[in-house]
Amino acid sequence: MKLRSACVPLLLAAVAASAAAQVAAPPPLPGRGPAPLLFVRFSGPAGMRATFYQGRPVGRTFDAPAVVGLRPGYVYRVRLSDLPGLPGVSLYPTVEVRGCLALGPKASAASYPAPVVLTDADIQAALSGSLVTKVVYLECPDKAVPVEQPPGGVLETDMPASRDPIAEARELGRVMLIVRLGERVPSPEELVQCSVYGTVLFPGEKSLPLPAAPPCVPQGCRPFYDPFLGPRPPTEECLHDGGDRCTPAGLDPEGHLYGLDPEDTVAEWTDSCGRRRLTCSNRVCLCVPRYAVFRTVLPLNQYESVVNLTDTRLVQGQELLARLQPSLLAKQVKQMVMVRGRERPSIYLNQKVVGTLTQVKVLEAQELALGPITVLCTKEVATLTQLQRAQLLKQLELARELSKVVGPREFEQVVVTSVVARVEAGPEVVSAEVETRDLTVCCNEEPCPPDKPLVLIKCADRACANVGDVVTFSLRYSNHGGKPMTDVAVTDSLSGRLEYVPDSAQTDREAVFTIQENEAGSVILRWEIGGVLQPGETGRIRFKVKVR
Repeated sequence: MKLRSACVPLLLAAVAASAAAQVAAPPPLPGRGPAPLLFVRFSGPAGMRATFYQGRPVGRTFDAPAVVGLRPGYVYRVRLSDLPGLPGVSLYPTVEVRGCLALGPKASAASYPAPVVLTDADIQAALSGSLVTKVVYLECPDKAVPVEQPPGGVLETDMPASRDPIAEARELGRVMLIVRLGERVPSPEELVQCSVYGTVLFPGEKSLPLPAAPPCVPQGCRPFYDPFLGPRPPTEECLHDGGDRCTPAGLDPEGHLYGLDPEDTVAEWTDSCGRRRLTCSNRVCLCVPRYAVFRTVLPLNQYESVVNLTDTRLVQGQELLARLQPSLLAKQVKQMVMVRGRERPSIYLNQKVVGTLTQVKVLEAQELALGPITVLCTKEVATLTQLQRAQLLKQLELARELSKVVGPREFEQVVVTSVVARVEAGPEVVSAEVETRDLTVCCNEEPCPPDKPLVLIKCADRACANVGDVVTFSLRYSNHGGKPMTDVAVTDSLSGRLEYVPDSAQTDREAVFTIQENEAGSVILRWEIGGVLQPGETGRIRFKVKVR
């Protein structure tokens, strides 16, 4: 009995240890996910005030422009008062929030509010009895219009009442919210019943309680979900540049470049055998959400009738003609509707001849200080000080972070060589490990080692930006081979939402710099580097772009 009593504590300890071992560690938090709130910016004529209700008879009033955080899945009634030239008149638009932003850990949803802009034309149309509908959607970068958007403004397109603005917005991006102006004036009791406590984050507040009721609005656009790969990550918030995304770039027998699409960045060179070679850079991702609006006005149906003593004449304003055999015009419209979609064209027609050159300039060599990253993949990396090694590590982390849309994660170590041996003269154990790292990680793609002997790396000075900001891109090309190369040329075709800043191109080697328009509404930048690039040598290019 004494032996059994002594074993009881040991058994309990073993059971506790096994139970603790069975408890799995919590999974890591995702580096990229939906924001809990969609921040909305209400603006209008000078002097306008906006009142928001949250389950209480008395709302909170703010001067326009006002930014508030709204929970997705709810319907809000907002009071717009103090309209210029309309004393005592108030409008009560309905705001239906259907989506939110999917951002990384270093981006804040409050920095990208969805714009709700009410113009004098909207107010007059609502007061005349028309229903004004505005669908605010997040533009897909591939479908974005290549025009400059003013800071704080929004691209607004008028649509006829016969077309569905929600369906049109889904083809060009992701629906975020719907504003309907011109509905009847609600009573104070209806304002309380329509609002839910815990759904509005007012300016100056840092926290928000749980909502008093579940959401009632369905998701505007259900994302695609693969049963094996999982949900497809959203791409509307991320602006890509660099790499070779769509049509594979190549060189024809004459050595001319083809297949260069917008967003592509490639480098050409001539090897020691006289053959023309090509390589592409990594892809860079910038978090730059941009909103656009579809606006429709539905007026009241108007009828006019004239009655006299002998007959009655009726004139109808709108009439629908239904026929079993559709007209040729209807067939053409239906065929065009079938080809509408968000998929990018699979084939681009490129001209092999030189198009219209916007600018030709000979760049003088300048010394570009990019930091310790300039000695990467060279023998000089062993001479770096501890401070320089820390700076190099920060640059490598920034390059990897800018090359993917998911959140930052640790560097993956791949052990390619591992030798363990025992020396007979003593118990000493000798081990060796070789660690490799890759800088060409693409957004949502598996790491792919660069083509040698020329390596082209592209970096940006920031991971997030707003419309109107200036971003600096850096290109670094290195000869990783054992023989010299000549006729090095770097070509960068900018996306339609990136506008080149004039006279911002710099290079540390003499080069002929040309600018040419591309099919995306932006330009193609090309640097033809002079001289010979010896083995181990590196060249640097730097230029600035403005986000549209």
